[in-house]
Amino acid sequence: MVRVKHYKQIIAAIILAGIMVMIALRISDITSWLGKILEAFVPLVVGACIAFVLDILIVRYERFILPNATAGWKAKLRRPLCLTLALLTIGLILYVIARMAIPQLVHSLSIIVTALPTLYNDFESWVSSYVTMLPDFGNQAIINTLNGGSMIGELKQWGTKGGTYIVNAMGSVVEWTFNIIIGLIFAIYMLLDKERLLTQTKRILCAYLPDKRVEQGAYVGRVAIDTFSNFFVGQFLDALVLGVLVGITLALFNISYALTIACVIGLTGLIPLLGIYIGGVMGAIILLTVSPMEAFIYVVILEVLHQIESNFIYPKIVGNSVGLPGLWVFAAVIVGGSLYGVVGMIAGVPLVATIYKLLMEDVDKRLSKPYDTSLF
Repeated sequence: MVRVKHYKQIIAAIILAGIMVMIALRISDITSWLGKILEAFVPLVVGACIAFVLDILIVRYERFILPNATAGWKAKLRRPLCLTLALLTIGLILYVIARMAIPQLVHSLSIIVTALPTLYNDFESWVSSYVTMLPDFGNQAIINTLNGGSMIGELKQWGTKGGTYIVNAMGSVVEWTFNIIIGLIFAIYMLLDKERLLTQTKRILCAYLPDKRVEQGAYVGRVAIDTFSNFFVGQFLDALVLGVLVGITLALFNISYALTIACVIGLTGLIPLLGIYIGGVMGAIILLTVSPMEAFIYVVILEVLHQIESNFIYPKIVGNSVGLPGLWVFAAVIVGGSLYGVVGMIAGVPLVATIYKLLMEDVDKRLSKPYDTSLF
């Protein structure tokens, strides 16, 4: 009997080794196959994200619209009405951004592009005047590097690749437009049938997992939903307030392009921690084309408003919903941006905040038991 069991273990090990060898030999085909499967689920993932954003508004509308309706035509009308209001709200926000902020952002970028040659020439003259004082640092090499001809040559090389980039970008735009449309339809179905979906999910989990694991999973879900919801709402309101403050203050000081810079600050302010610096640099470049003194005054004003916003406004709007130390906010923004760009910067903070909160609760729970203090 022991010998038979021993042979079974050997046969299982041989079969497992054969499967691993087959996977290694066909790894490219398997990776391609998995990529196609994941690509097929992209519209559904986009739809789930859209549903999450819409549900933030729906929950708040349902607090005021027919809050006591539990049966009858009022209860049936409540969810579609709140969903319609949420879609109109999102549409209004996108319209305002498209109507006001994006044209101002494009205008600011055009100002920067137009001013770059002048700024570059001034910078080249400044470096050339000072580089003669540093003979040990390869003056001619530095001057050749800053030479306009070499820069034009680099730009020509980039231009030859521009057509390919444009075609790929157009293909990506079409693909993501399709994914967003399909995702929006999927999100509407999810929200209209939200309660039944939650009930079915809970039944499936209870059927295959212990009750303790289901409770733990439900708690993690609640923490994640609360953290993400509060963060997105707070970050949007904070960016809006910051943009309005910057616009009003710059207008009071008669700073040029006040509306343009305010719109840029408001848009980039959606990015946690780094957004105001990105918008601030763009605004400073714009004002450098007008007057260095205006640029200096602008930087001072922006820093004062940033201190007011970060120490008084942001804590009041967002509160302790995130509860993430500044170090981890910075790490979440950097890593999230490296992995998924602007989306990663925005979503990385609440994701890390959720993990941080759950981890700290588990640490506190474990340390509530007796432990050896000599280890510290």
